[in-house]
Amino acid sequence: MRRTRLALFWMHLVDEPLVALYSLFPFLLSKDFNANAYQITMFITLRPLLSVLSFYWGSHVSYKKNKLLPNLIGAWVLGRLPFLLFPFIHHFWYFLIACGLYQLFNKAGTPALIEILKRNIPKQPREHLYSLCFIWSFLESVLLGVVFGFVLDHQLAEWKFLFFMGALLSLTSIFVQMRIQLQPEVEEPVAPPANRLLHPLKETISLLRQRPDFAHFQWSFMLGGFVLMFIAPALAIYYAKTLNLSHGVIAFARFACMGLGVTLATMFWKKRMELYAAHRSTLWVLIGFATFPLLLLFAPFSNMFLFLAFFLYGIAQAGSHLLWNLGGTLFAGEGDSSPFTSTSILFIGLRGAVGPILGGILTDIWGPVPVIIAGLVILCVGTTWLYSRRVKTFVVE
Repeated sequence: MRRTRLALFWMHLVDEPLVALYSLFPFLLSKDFNANAYQITMFITLRPLLSVLSFYWGSHVSYKKNKLLPNLIGAWVLGRLPFLLFPFIHHFWYFLIACGLYQLFNKAGTPALIEILKRNIPKQPREHLYSLCFIWSFLESVLLGVVFGFVLDHQLAEWKFLFFMGALLSLTSIFVQMRIQLQPEVEEPVAPPANRLLHPLKETISLLRQRPDFAHFQWSFMLGGFVLMFIAPALAIYYAKTLNLSHGVIAFARFACMGLGVTLATMFWKKRMELYAAHRSTLWVLIGFATFPLLLLFAPFSNMFLFLAFFLYGIAQAGSHLLWNLGGTLFAGEGDSSPFTSTSILFIGLRGAVGPILGGILTDIWGPVPVIIAGLVILCVGTTWLYSRRVKTFVVE
């Protein structure tokens, strides 16, 4: 338990610089690399689409429990190695491939990580630890936002070199991951399926049919995630071209304001998860997501609307992060959480196959502002429809 806590804490601590830079990448492409709407759309689309492959990587955890640690460590290394070549290769297609691999393997290791936490740490300490690590990483991001904004605005270092350093630092966490000792469990051997392509999909469909509460949870996240992906190409251009933000301003908004929202709200969301069903908390996450594009539309009048939008988005993102990452353990109870977590990863790929492409095409035709408005309308109408339906809940032991 002690080694698992240390590993989770260290992973959050040393990975946050790379996570922070990665979240700025569409803005960096638009402002510093002069990427067009189609290039930004390709970047945003490739990330969630590769989550389908992450789903297959993670699905092996269900019948290879002795491979939990190799699964986690292998995915962690493969996702970060390509960034080490960023200072030496200056081509959009390499950036695209490197970021795609990061998205693929970063999600691929999640089912193994969550199952390791579930096996080694009891429910209450696990949720408390995960919340604290999440808060700590965003407190760190507040400082990183100031540093990155200053460094990039004053051209003290190229963003490609910062990616190199972030990846190198993140890779140090494999040394603490290797020291994790898994709590032994009595397991019945599970034979690998004959058809490894179709079997995970069939299992996912069966799970959604058997658990309508989990299906409603997934469709709620599908709606919120789709809209955020739909407006993402428009937002990158909106920040860089329409608002003409500097690196310092976008970094302050993304890291300081959003980080403050996450920090203040995480323990609230943790407590709410203990008291209410997941679908009720998800409703408030969707409402928080809707305030984000609404306030951004007023940002041309004052940066205060920009900062407030990111602060409220941080509050919603805190709930989204905890619900998405711990949702598998909430719905699984004492059972295997990996099928639930793998399903969440698959849904990222499904919404990513449509949202960014459609948003990028419409951004090129209409411009960023109409696309942001369209995303807001879709989110409001979809949320109203989803939560007008009764949800059958299950008591999970």
